[in-house]
Amino acid sequence: MSHLDQKQSWGQRLGWLAGELMVVFAGVTAAFVVENYRDHRNQVSEMHQAVAGIIAELMSVETKGRQFSDAILAEIARWEDSDRAGKRAIPGYYRIPGAPHPPSAAWNSAVTSGVARMLEPNLRRDLGYFYSEFVGIHDNYERYNQFTEREVLPRRLSGPDAFYGPDGHLYQLFVSTWTYRKNLPKTCGG
Repeated sequence: MSHLDQKQSWGQRLGWLAGELMVVFAGVTAAFVVENYRDHRNQVSEMHQAVAGIIAELMSVETKGRQFSDAILAEIARWEDSDRAGKRAIPGYYRIPGAPHPPSAAWNSAVTSGVARMLEPNLRRDLGYFYSEFVGIHDNYERYNQFTEREVLPRRLSGPDAFYGPDGHLYQLFVSTWTYRKNLPKTCGG
């Protein structure tokens, strides 16, 4: 190979190498663009699924909250009617069926997975506040439920007289929880 061929070879090789680098750069850049697009689409899809789960969870809470509230109010009214009529009755109580804690899996999942960060900031704050309050309300319900299991249910077997003192009035133990019992339906959605 002559000296001139070697110069052309180097020039051709350099041109070819520059072309190859451009192709690699364009390919890598295109791959990043496609990957970012795909990742963004997956995040949007994940956010839509999380929002649908939160909406379903909130709709269930609304429906069940009203049912529980109505049942609690009915039990309280039953007792108040008996009390006004001068009859001794077992104080009204209601135990929410199932888990004593509210459903919050959809919200907790959105927070844990990081999807909640994609929600509009005011919505994210409002949902966080709602779930925080909702869990707190159910913590109060849990205390009420423990009182019911500890004090009301065992006495229930002995009949209404087990709740009243010799003076015919409801024992103070039950009077002190009465205000809370009357407010419980309001916190459940009534």
